[in-house]
Amino acid sequence: MRRTASVWMVSTVLAASLVAVSGCGPTSGVAKPTPKVKPPAIAKAGVLRAAIDLSIPPFGGSDKGVKAGLDIDVASAVAQELGLTLQIVDAKPDAGTKMLRDHKADIMLAGMSIDSAVQAGVAFAGSYVNDAPSAFSTSATTVTLDSLSGNSIAVQKDSLAYWLLVEDYGEASLSVFPTLREAMAAADSGAADFAAGDGLVGGYMLRDFARLRFNGQIAPATPLGVMVGKDDPDLETAVRAALDRLSGEGILENLRMKWVGTLPRFKGSTDASGTSESSSTSEPSTTP
Repeated sequence: MRRTASVWMVSTVLAASLVAVSGCGPTSGVAKPTPKVKPPAIAKAGVLRAAIDLSIPPFGGSDKGVKAGLDIDVASAVAQELGLTLQIVDAKPDAGTKMLRDHKADIMLAGMSIDSAVQAGVAFAGSYVNDAPSAFSTSATTVTLDSLSGNSIAVQKDSLAYWLLVEDYGEASLSVFPTLREAMAAADSGAADFAAGDGLVGGYMLRDFARLRFNGQIAPATPLGVMVGKDDPDLETAVRAALDRLSGEGILENLRMKWVGTLPRFKGSTDASGTSESSSTSEPSTTP
């Protein structure tokens, strides 16, 4: 899944990350953990360099010099599991994948699916959250892509939701906005029946629109994952194991709830048994 900088115009103050990154917090009297991976699996001993896009809340952002977001929290948790100090590098997805290939970053979090990783020439070490194009409105109605027919829909230009709706209904039937925030504002004001766009981003923005509700996803979910270099199997194995532990301990779910609250889990196309928000892609039988 591709995210663009137009997903959201940053206007709310980001919550401070609960997980420490390098250079933050006191260190005296605290024993250093034993690293579980070493060079050449990582470029610098004791350090995990993570390329993260800091322009897409709730995944990554910065306010007054403080980096915060879901991707930062997940990277911090992975670094802690591996006994490493986290170092964040601000990078767009294209730049991040190049940094992995050039060994200038060890991992990357950028809203990428397995297919996107393959196309970019990097390895998908495991997923930490699912995302899906979704609908929001002032009503409590549950909708699907098909049931949106006949409604006025505000949608973010060039988002996955936009292309799905254009294919089914044509662009002339839509109110198209540069950002999801503007589309949600249209639904909040009554200028549109529904807003459509990225589910996690919209779920995060619900805190700014007290009248709006999540009305359901309009396409199957895609697992978003942590990327590593294609030629770094040792790090890939270690990151995958770390994500499995974080999932099993409920930490990934807690981090998701920190940023999008009780937004329901998104379901994939194979959800007779379920899809995952964990690295193993096996959905638990209960949902929050």
